[in-house]
Amino acid sequence: MINESVIQQHYEELAKFRYTHAETERNAMRGKNLTMITSDSVHIAFDDEGNGLPIVLLHGYGCRRGHWEYQREALLEAGYRVVAVDLRGHGESDTPKHGQTLARLGQDVRELLEQLDLHDVTLVGHSMGVCVALAMFTVSGFDRITRFVSVDQSPKIINDEEWSWGVKNVTWKNVDDCVHWRFKWSNEELEPALPAGSAMGEEPWEKFDHQAVIKLFVDHFVADWRDTLPRLPMPTWVVTSRFTNYYHLEGMEWFANEVPDGRLSVFEHSGHNPHVSEASEFNRCLLEFLGDN
Repeated sequence: MINESVIQQHYEELAKFRYTHAETERNAMRGKNLTMITSDSVHIAFDDEGNGLPIVLLHGYGCRRGHWEYQREALLEAGYRVVAVDLRGHGESDTPKHGQTLARLGQDVRELLEQLDLHDVTLVGHSMGVCVALAMFTVSGFDRITRFVSVDQSPKIINDEEWSWGVKNVTWKNVDDCVHWRFKWSNEELEPALPAGSAMGEEPWEKFDHQAVIKLFVDHFVADWRDTLPRLPMPTWVVTSRFTNYYHLEGMEWFANEVPDGRLSVFEHSGHNPHVSEASEFNRCLLEFLGDN
């Protein structure tokens, strides 16, 4: 006679073994300089360090995962798991001719979350990295993400008759010149200097191959994520700076007010990169946000 309780116990033990084995395999893949292959065969470089609640860091256009150096150190010390990604076309990740859209970059991030089986994630984006996150939310929803941090990014870059809080001086009339860098639409030299020795401050912009990912840059400029903001279900920390060369403070206030559980911080001594320029204060506020939510 078949003992159903014995069979049930066997299946439970087998399921537990499979889960433990899968978890062991995932942990064995932890560390620096890791690679994921996406569903469209692109290699994405990332670091996965530490334990605890996962913090996923998404850099901006022309940047790389190493630019989160100050947050990596502080978060690991505070007991968090830190996953920093080189977005498609950046850093050590592949630069394919296909998939140069924010939606595809968002899908890359989604696939990474699934491959690492990450839940209760805090997603932190800087500049274009914010829009990568918003693209992922728009396409595949909000599950796995419980906190969101947006660092100095408008949901719509191009200004028009109904919107004046995009990147300063960028309109539909000059957008083609802007994306091809024929028009100087920013004055970063007016911003406070980045700290000496910082990865972002020491790397020449010329190292980045803008032409190789110009389709992504165009997609970034013409996108409009405003209708996604009211649907964000998670606590959202919107960050800007007094001396940012890109955006108006009123636009960042609008961003924070559009999110049901949004709050705004203005860093008084930074430009577009407060996580680098005022790293200690930024990290203190970030840890406070994590602790409160």
